[in-house]
Amino acid sequence: MDKSVLINDSIDYILSHLEEPITIADVADHLSYSKYYFCRMFKDVTGESVYSFIKRVKLEQSAIDLKIKREKQISQIGLDYGYSASNYSSVFKEMYDQSPIKFRKSVQPIQSKIHSIHRSKSIYPRTKNIKKRFKYARSITYLLFTNDRLAITSS
Repeated sequence: MDKSVLINDSIDYILSHLEEPITIADVADHLSYSKYYFCRMFKDVTGESVYSFIKRVKLEQSAIDLKIKREKQISQIGLDYGYSASNYSSVFKEMYDQSPIKFRKSVQPIQSKIHSIHRSKSIYPRTKNIKKRFKYARSITYLLFTNDRLAITSS
């Protein structure tokens, strides 16, 4: 199997199980590879470890949820992505240099297009260029953090 196909399949699996406890062994088992071989291949292709990818994407998705699900408690959003109530704020602040509360208040709510992207499987479009897929994924979160008047209309 082509490495890019394998990595894309692994990313799809991870993304479809973000709100569940997921381990490297779960992903490797799904692909029928040993977790050690899979980890080496993932890092070779993406430049990021599987664990770091899962952790980063869960935190990025929780940041999107902070904007979209304003009625939901911040601690509950953290719990949805596998963080304890006390750990979520510190991990979020470490990654984004601001607390989840400050982040939620800093930008006006983002409307429909981001929400539909967030819930579709196409948030990270499939491509043979895995690094391009990662770059696209980071740009979605970057928009959330940099534009305090982001106006996105549904299409």
